[in-house]
Amino acid sequence: MLTAFFAAAAWGRVGLAATPLALLWFVHDRTGSWSGAGLAAAGLALAEAVAGPQTARLVDRFGQPRVLPVLALAHGTALVAVAALLPASAPGPVLLTAGLVVGATLPQLGAFSGARWSYRLTPASGLSRAFAWEAVAGSTAFLLGPVLAAWLAGGGRPEVALAGAAALVASGTTVLALLRSSAPPPARRRSPGLGLPRGLGLPLTVTACLGVHFGALPLAVAAARLEAAAAVLGASSGAGLLAGLALTRAPDPRLRRAAVVLALVATPLAVPGLLTTPVVVLAAVLALVGAAVPPVVVATTVLVRERAAPQQLTSAFAWSASVSAAGVATGSAVAGQAVDRVGPPAAGGLAALALAAALLAVLGWGRIVRCARCDPPAS
Repeated sequence: MLTAFFAAAAWGRVGLAATPLALLWFVHDRTGSWSGAGLAAAGLALAEAVAGPQTARLVDRFGQPRVLPVLALAHGTALVAVAALLPASAPGPVLLTAGLVVGATLPQLGAFSGARWSYRLTPASGLSRAFAWEAVAGSTAFLLGPVLAAWLAGGGRPEVALAGAAALVASGTTVLALLRSSAPPPARRRSPGLGLPRGLGLPLTVTACLGVHFGALPLAVAAARLEAAAAVLGASSGAGLLAGLALTRAPDPRLRRAAVVLALVATPLAVPGLLTTPVVVLAAVLALVGAAVPPVVVATTVLVRERAAPQQLTSAFAWSASVSAAGVATGSAVAGQAVDRVGPPAAGGLAALALAAALLAVLGWGRIVRCARCDPPAS
């Protein structure tokens, strides 16, 4: 089932996951200011969340082969300009603008790949299995991207990390543009308003809640157990990756239902006091929660595909990515305030509450059970 366009988008997404951290370190190295670096990173996240769906509208209207080369060139130019022109004494507004320019040109590779799967497949011919592979690609990218950025910047030259991330993004986007046969045909007409397809309230709500969870959880764990944060978060991410791989082999609706039950059992355990338990216990509980997330992501992605009109597929997936990014930013910001004012347990409670809200939203509409329309396991 894996295809060339999936591979191109997958390696490009590693670059996307590396870009925020690479930019953060580059700006800090250039200016010596962590607050300035944070401004640039915030600008990147904000611009990506706002501009992503609007870029996707252009893709829906004119087609991926026409828009993607321009996007790759714009993103590369933005990074080169930041690396070459950013002064060491740059004030806050300039640093924020630098992040905005980089973030506004980031290609939504996950949305482009998801739109191609939706164009090629139906629920009866393997669509949910394809979306499971997309979940695996996303999880892998967010595992490898920061590690790659850290490794490339390790020699004290963060501009190398920035260049490496840019090369991955540009090459993945360019190859995706060249693979014309799998691209959905352009709509040739402009979508109204902001390009938000109707009927996406449920999947976008679930996606936003998951984003808040993933924004708050790392900060809560790091604030409470800094010495064990890497191991604990690695266990959670690794379990999620294994669950995604399992779904690519057997995307059975029973797996999704079982995952929701598992998460509903595990989520109450993720109460504030859990952060002070032995590391093994904390890692085990968060691994259970992590393993429950990919089935929900796949089912939610199927809902987005079902509710979006064919001519708005890319926009729908881009809105999902933007809402997720906004949720992550919100979760990080609120959790940071909670840690400073109340302590790490408050941030842990926020992460647990957000995950519970996502699962209850899905269960409340009965969509996990009704996902029997998703393709059965291949014989």
